[in-house]
Formats: sequence, C-alpha cells, structure tokens
Amino acid sequence: MRLNGIFKDNMVFQRNAQIRVFGVADANAVSVLARIIDGDKILSEGIADYIEEDGRSFVIELDALPAGGPYTLWVDSQVNEITIHNVYIGEVWLAGGQSNMEYPLGRSANAASVVASCPKTNIHFYNVPVFDKVNEELIEAEAETKWDVIDSDTCYGMSGIGFFFAMKVQEYLKANGEDLHFGVIGCYLGGSSVSCWQSVETLGNTEEGRRYLDEFKSKCDAWGSREEYLEAEASYLDECETFESKVNKVLKKDPYITYFDVEKITGPGAWPPPVGPLSVRRPGSLFDGMLMRIVPFALRGVIFYQGEEDTIAHSADYAVVFRTMIEQWRGLFRNEDMPFLFCQLPVFPPEGDPEEELWAVVREQQRIVADTVANTYMAEIMDCGEIGNVHPSDKKTPGERLAAFAVKDVYGLDY
Repeated sequence: MRLNGIFKDNMVFQRNAQIRVFGVADANAVSVLARIIDGDKILSEGIADYIEEDGRSFVIELDALPAGGPYTLWVDSQVNEITIHNVYIGEVWLAGGQSNMEYPLGRSANAASVVASCPKTNIHFYNVPVFDKVNEELIEAEAETKWDVIDSDTCYGMSGIGFFFAMKVQEYLKANGEDLHFGVIGCYLGGSSVSCWQSVETLGNTEEGRRYLDEFKSKCDAWGSREEYLEAEASYLDECETFESKVNKVLKKDPYITYFDVEKITGPGAWPPPVGPLSVRRPGSLFDGMLMRIVPFALRGVIFYQGEEDTIAHSADYAVVFRTMIEQWRGLFRNEDMPFLFCQLPVFPPEGDPEEELWAVVREQQRIVADTVANTYMAEIMDCGEIGNVHPSDKKTPGERLAAFAVKDVYGLDY
C-alpha cells in the first residue's frame, strides 16, 4: 500500500469536513482501514472495502472532526501499515495558478527582512511536485515531499501570495478566538494556461475549450516529424539549464533578488517552449499530473492567480474556460460551493503595446466570472503591477486582498 504524497507528517486536514485518505493498495488487498488517533483514543475511522476498478486505487472516508491536534493517522491494508505523525485538524486552502502564485516569498519585495523576521507559525505548506502525467518519477518525487511548518528557516520557498494570505487570515481568526493550524497546498506552474488545469474531456464540452484543443493539435501537426519536435524540445531544455545555472550564480550572491532584477543581470530566460505532444503545458497535463494527485482532499477553498498565458490567443475564451475549470474542481473536491478567490490581472504591457488590449479583455473576462459564478471573489491588483514586468515583486498586496475576501465572505468576520 502507498498513500498519495500529500499524506505526510505535519499535515493538516480541513476541520468540520469529511476526511479523505487515498492511495494505492497492494493487488491482493481486500480492504484498507484508516484511523485518526489521539493517544489511545480513536477519534474517527473509515474503511475502504471496495478497491476501485483498476484493482488498486482506494479512497477512505472518515467522519469530520473539529479543530485540534497533534494526532496520528494510521492506515492498515493487512499487507502493510503506514503511520503519519503530528496531524492537525484546521483550515486548508489550495494555492493554484501560474508563476505569480508560484513566485517564492524569498524573492519577493522586502524578502530579506520578511524572511528573517518570520515567526514560528502554525502555517503548514505542501508543494505538489510538477509533473504532467503519473509515472514512476512522479511517485519518487512525491516520496521526497513534505509539509513544512513555516518559520524563518522554512518560509523562503513558500508561495509569497500563499504566505501573506495565510498570515493575514490567521491573524483575523486568532483575534476571533480561533488559533488554528493552517494548511496551504501549492499547486502551480509558471507559464501554464487555464487549459492545463482541467481535463481534456471538460475542455471538449464547450466551443471555447475546443479552440484550445484545436490550437494545440494544429501546433503539433506543424512539426515535420516527431524527431524534429524532440530535437527542438531538447534544445529548449538545454537553454533552460543554461539559464538556471546563471540564475543560481546570481542567487549565491543575493538569494533575495527579485525575478525582474535577476534578469537584468542574466538576460531573459528561454521562452516560449516548443509546443508538441510531450509539452508539459499541453491541455489537461497538469490536471492529470498534479491536481488529481490531491483529489479529493477536503479544502476550505482555493486562491488562484493565473491568466497571463491566455492573453494572446484566447483572451475572449477565458471566462467560459475558467468557469468550466472551477466547476470541475468543485466537483472533484466534493464541494459544489467551494470558495474560489482569484486575482485579476494587473498592469503589464506598456500603453500602446498591441498586447495591452488583450490583457484588458482577460480582465473583463475575469470580471464576468466573478459576477456570474457563485462564491467566486476577484481581488483587483491593477495598482500593484509593474509596467513591463510580468512578475511584479509585491506579493503582500495580492495575498492580503485575497485574505480580505476570505475573512469577510468565507469566515464571516469584519475586516
């Protein structure tokens, strides 16, 4: 038996929501038992006596628990046992999107002082490994993952927006008498389109989604041969490796340098990648290789920052395809009203740039979603973008504006 990578020491389950434990059983297993234990007392338990159709996958459903911990999660398949320590019941949010959600705290504005002054917190951070499909490499990568309990030694690599969001929400909950452990799950990849984060089947259900699929097929068909594409992919990966080496040299001198400032020294990174059948960012890829690895873990809600990659070819399609993504996520996480908090794109193209209008169209498409899809909230961040910089270094403002919606509209507190 093997549990999915998210089940590790120091993890957080969502309070007052069904607890779900999932993984892969041995071929001869007939049932899998899971218990949340406090010392010798069983607080909640469940059993999967039906192994899914592939003969191995299972999901165990345990009754909800109020906030508390640390507890122990014990899972038994009669073939082997797994014990997870320091398990808490608190609040859990997923932080998703592309590079501006991925952007680490340690390279954001004022990072040196923020990191150094970060207190020991009750924030727990788990980062989903970046993969476009499930394979042995993914399983090995998941085995190396962990939940970091955030303090000055562990906060550097956490999503900057996720950090400021969690800190601010916790502040208000604590002021309201709820000193909770707070889980943030990072699930993102720079340069990813909204089409990467939902299934191909879902994309095929709308005309707008099919345009993404048709565009991808057209780009794949444009290659003279598979070998030609593979050569271009290998060359691109070599360029990425060279750029990463340059960045690492700069980071050795100044580990807190922003994305924008490092590229003043190194020059721009390799972009865009060649589009072909093995593209990491193909439609449905990150849905399959990342999101589905944490489904159906119970969440309080989602914070999301994405859309930059959709401005050129699909600005007018964005509202429909973003909506279908939200709907699919809500179904998979078994929460049809799951709060979805997202950032409206900030300023980026200079005035008069041909892309300026396309970014404005995506912003309007995001507004449509906020106005028409229930329980969605849009943080406006036009004032903290940077002209000509697609990676603005201020992550505190977006994080705290998302937090304001969570405090007011999810938790019902005065902000």
